[in-house]
This record gives sequence, structure tokens and C-alpha cells, in this order.
Amino acid sequence: MKTRSKVSAMFLMASVLLVTSACSSGKETSSSQSTDNPSPSAVSTEETKDTTKTDGKKIKMRVITLTTDENRNNIMEKFIKPNIAAALPNLEIEFEPGGGGEEMANKLKTLNASGDMPDVFWNDAGFFTPLKSTGSILDLTSYISKDGFLDKYSVPDALKHVDNGIYSLSSGADTYFSPVIFYHKDMFEKAGVKVPTTFDELIQISKTLKSKGMVPAVTPGKDGWGPKLFMLQQMIQIGDPQAMADLVSNKTDFNNPSVKEGAARIETLVKEGVFPDGISNLDYGPAMEMFTSKKAAMLWMFTWELPNLAKDETVDFFPFPSASEKYSPTETVQFWGSPLNGYAVNGKTEHPEEAVKLAEFLAMADALYFESLGAPISLQTGNQAMDRSPLMQKFVDWYSPIPNKIASMALNSLDSRTSAEMSTQGANLLTGEYAAEDFNVEMNKIWSENTWFDK
Repeated sequence: MKTRSKVSAMFLMASVLLVTSACSSGKETSSSQSTDNPSPSAVSTEETKDTTKTDGKKIKMRVITLTTDENRNNIMEKFIKPNIAAALPNLEIEFEPGGGGEEMANKLKTLNASGDMPDVFWNDAGFFTPLKSTGSILDLTSYISKDGFLDKYSVPDALKHVDNGIYSLSSGADTYFSPVIFYHKDMFEKAGVKVPTTFDELIQISKTLKSKGMVPAVTPGKDGWGPKLFMLQQMIQIGDPQAMADLVSNKTDFNNPSVKEGAARIETLVKEGVFPDGISNLDYGPAMEMFTSKKAAMLWMFTWELPNLAKDETVDFFPFPSASEKYSPTETVQFWGSPLNGYAVNGKTEHPEEAVKLAEFLAMADALYFESLGAPISLQTGNQAMDRSPLMQKFVDWYSPIPNKIASMALNSLDSRTSAEMSTQGANLLTGEYAAEDFNVEMNKIWSENTWFDK
């Protein structure tokens, strides 16, 4: 209860600061919201009446958010719901669960096709292109420049898409999300294994863990989630970081020998029994439960789960081990994030200014949440960050100095068709009945038709 009260106080303080800022800006009344200080909760009632002209009637808005993990649930229950009425008293908001990944992509594509898009939604590179082509996503630049929300980002240029438009607002925490291997120290100790530093050692300790009756490792495999979002990238990167960087920037393709070797490593992992049977159908929630209940010794996952996993003192993490002398975990790392990731506004909404304010509020809620966990963010809230857990500090100390940070291919290199195909092909690869060679052949066909780089 104390934590929740402190969280609400932090949010309200950010709101007060924004109200003060709004009052000093004269007649300029535009939406101001983010994962930082400026949140919609800072919009005063008087200002809202002036801008909405609704004669006291509340504006109804629909929002589709990510609902994939505990972080998202915490943000909604502890930061959004307790504060949104006071922050945006002129709005009546209906929240719809969007899931994530392909579920979210399919949902928004369907709504877009039927002309039933929500006012605000979580944007993603996987479905951005069709939304933009139909005018269903708003360029936020003029709105957030006018109200000063853009100034609250420590690196505002990071919000810009390749066409220099700004289509999404986020906390900036994404830049600090990276895939790692979490593990239970006590399970390793019981099995008599040590943290591996090479790919071969990873295979060997997995065999030992399995011989002790443990599931060596788990990760979400349904719809090719793991392979598409990080597994293929990691398996290429640990052998040849430059090849992975070239693939992300479209300077090579799936005929590259190092890329082929990366897919082959996934095939090896499956056939050596590193993952549980049926991993190609294993969803996010069940995968997490397998690890947290200690049915699996390792979890391959992004560090957005670190704050929750750190509650278990037996949990630690290590970077993906090397498969060649070309790679070092202190020199190269994959980072999550894209300018397109974050809260977006429907380009056809009847109330764009209010929708932008709502998007800013939601972004701010994200920022305040991750800040409360001691996680680094780029959207400045004006609050002093909470103390970091030892595990979070270990991550920051390892991650921050790494000079070569490679963007995630799933968010920065795939159009919607290529993204969907990679999901399908990745899931096939996890069955153990699909050869890496076939995966590479099929992916190279779709890669040659990828329109992402045509912009």
C-alpha cells in the first residue's frame, strides 16, 4: 500500500508541474502527455473546457493497449486507472485489451480495414505501414512541439521515423530492454553446472540439467514470438555481429553464411532438447510460469521482465554466450525499441488534440512506472529515480558501456508481410521437424520482397 501511495503521489506531482506549465503558456492549449513529467493529468479543468467546447459533455474515446505481461498490468492498475479521471476529466475512456505481437497486429489491421480504429493505440512497426497508408495514424510533431512535450525527451530525435515524422510516444525505456538468459542460481548449483561462456557450453549444461530432470530453458514460442523478436538475431549475432548488423540494415540477406549458421543454431538447440517439448505452441504466460515456478532452469527473455524476476533472490542473468571469436558480450548487444513503438493517435479521430493529450498521459504512466523500478528512461518526469535493485544495477552496469548496440530486426527491418512470415517460419523452426536450410530458403524469398527499405 505504501508503494502504491507513493506512486500516486509521484504521478500527481508530475501533473501539478504540468498544470503550472500550461498556465504559463497563455492561450496555447494543446495536448501534453508522455512517459515523463508532462502527463495529461496536468491538464486543468478550465483549459479542457476551452479546448474541447463540449458544453460539459465528456468526450468518449477508445484505447487499445498492450496486455502481454505483468508490467502492463501494473501500469494499468497502479498508474493509469487511479489517475486518469483527475488528469483528463473531460474524457470518458474505454480501454480494450490488445494482447501483443501478432494478436495486436491482426486486431488493428482488422479494425483499420473496417474503419473502426480506436482513438489511441499502441503502435508497432509490424502494422505501421498499412495504418499510415490509410491515414489512420497521426503525425504528432506539431502537437507535442507546441505544448512542449517533445522537450521533455532527453533524445527527441529518437522519436523520429525515417520520414522525420513522430508517430508514437513512449517512455524511452525500450532502448534499455535487451534479451538475456535469466537463470535460477539454486537450480544450477543443484545440477552442478556453471554459467556458460560459449554456445557449446550452453548445449552441454542444458544436457546436464535435463539429465537431472529439469527443463533446461524456456521462452515463448507460439506464433514464432521468440525466434522473430530475438532468438534468430542472437544466434546470428553471437557468431558474427557484423552480419547481424548488415541484415538489420538490408546490406545482406539470408544467403549470408553467418545468417545461415544462426538459423542452424536454433535447430541445434531444439534437437538437443534445450527447450521443452511443444515449445512452438508455448505462449508468453505459460513460458513465464514455467520459469517462475522453477520447472525450467533458464528463461530466454527481454529485460523488461527483470523488475518482476528480481523479486526472487535465486534469479540472476547472463548474456548470450559466444559462438565465435568475432563476438563478445561486452562489445555487442541487441536493443529493443523503435521510433514507432509507443502510444499513437488515430489520424481520423474526431478530437485529435484530446487524443494526443491522452497519448501523452499514457506515455507518462509508462515512464513513471519504469522510473519507480529504477529502470533508465529518456522521458524526463522531474522525479528522483527510485533506488535500483542489485539485479537492475548489474544490468545497467553491463549494458550501458557496450559500444556496439544493434537495433532489433523485428522492429526496424520488416514490413507487415515479412513480419508475419518470419513468425510462421520461426514457429516452424521450433518444431524440430523443419530444417534450418528450408527456413533460410523461405525467408530469403520473402526478404527479397520486403518493402520496409523502400521508404
